[in-house]
Amino acid sequence: MGILFPFLALSLIVALCATPATAEARRSNSLISAPDGTLFLLYGDARHASDPATLAALGIDEQNTRVVSQRTLEALPLGLPLPTLRNGDLVAGPDARPYLLLHGLHAIPEEETFHADGWGGYRAFAATPVALLDDDLFGVLPRRAPLADARRTGPGLFEWGNCTWWVAQRRAVTWLGNGGEWYANALAQGYAVGDRPLPGAILVRGSAGGGLGHVAYVETVDSTSFTVSEMNVQGLGVLGARTYDLVGNPPPGLIGFIYWRFGEEPSATAIEDDARGGGSQLGPNVIP
Repeated sequence: MGILFPFLALSLIVALCATPATAEARRSNSLISAPDGTLFLLYGDARHASDPATLAALGIDEQNTRVVSQRTLEALPLGLPLPTLRNGDLVAGPDARPYLLLHGLHAIPEEETFHADGWGGYRAFAATPVALLDDDLFGVLPRRAPLADARRTGPGLFEWGNCTWWVAQRRAVTWLGNGGEWYANALAQGYAVGDRPLPGAILVRGSAGGGLGHVAYVETVDSTSFTVSEMNVQGLGVLGARTYDLVGNPPPGLIGFIYWRFGEEPSATAIEDDARGGGSQLGPNVIP
């Protein structure tokens, strides 16, 4: 006991000297800012540096950031920085189940939906990479509505060789119409839509002179630049790829992007089950 007692006494002194600010800052899932503006997410008894875009994709609200003193910051152990992640990326937790990142975690219900939504790759286009998150980080991230089940519809909905035919081959499409009509038709069926490219989304644009419009599948995104696969630009049935930039080279006649259908936002019980590797509940389609 003569050896243990000084150690216990020192531990007690350190605990008594811990400031309320340090104790509050240690709260898991807290977002803190260093005096120089560097952001840290707290989890796993350590602080982990991150960037605002990654935090937004993870569903961590930067408005709740607490600025702490340098002394408080240095009292918190420094962990590895968060990986760089963006909305539309795929991640997996301890059970290796894939999730879509879109202001939080959206569970992908099963393998058929994963492939029907295009993430498994097709022809020469590679599968979307899935980033593995460590258990502690995965456990503190907010759960959002899971994706609704999706099934490929096959080639029968659209005429071979058109842009619509290709996109319906690349991912599940459940509506009809010419390319320029897809945005409104998908929205009417409960699909989320928006003005930002995400990997796996569908680009919809109009045509000059009131044509039928055009659609393409978003393969990759890098900041404001994104690459699509498309058909019937150089000729009927001719498959190609093209890169746009929302700032310097936007798609002509851009109408928007079609994303996915989602189920109900999970209940607290479903979130707890999901964090332990259980299933998520699916419900009516909503646009988050």
